[in-house]
Amino acid sequence: MNRINTRQWSTPIIIGTGIFVAISGVLMFLGVHNPIEQAHEWIGLAFAFAIVLHILNHWPAFKNYFTQRQAVTIVGAVAIATSVFIGSSMTQTGSNPMMSMIRSYESAPLTEVAPLLDEPADGVMARFEAAGFSVGDTDMSIAQIAAANGADPKALIRILFN
Repeated sequence: MNRINTRQWSTPIIIGTGIFVAISGVLMFLGVHNPIEQAHEWIGLAFAFAIVLHILNHWPAFKNYFTQRQAVTIVGAVAIATSVFIGSSMTQTGSNPMMSMIRSYESAPLTEVAPLLDEPADGVMARFEAAGFSVGDTDMSIAQIAAANGADPKALIRILFN
């Protein structure tokens, strides 16, 4: 049985996926999320898989890094920073206030969203319908309208603010 030589393709995959994850990560940091976010997540998984293969291929050299104090310090600092970012994103105090506001918009009925836009709920409903969305009534939330139309709620929010 022939063994697959992962050395021939794990490094090119790491380079390609690493470049994509870096660029898409910067774009997401700058506020560009759709459609980049989903691609970033999936390519990120491929990146993680390729890294595991790369480490397995270069295990002796990888172990050798951890005999160096500087390498241990850098890896430890990155691990601590990662833990802090993940931990803070999982708590209410660490959540992004803008995302909390958007979730409030998405879950509120049109009758509550409309006054914030200084227009009647029927006007908001008409804007959605003009954009091709089916809206049952003004008591529906943006999230409900999006779900009923197979759309992302952010698409409806863009209609409100464009």
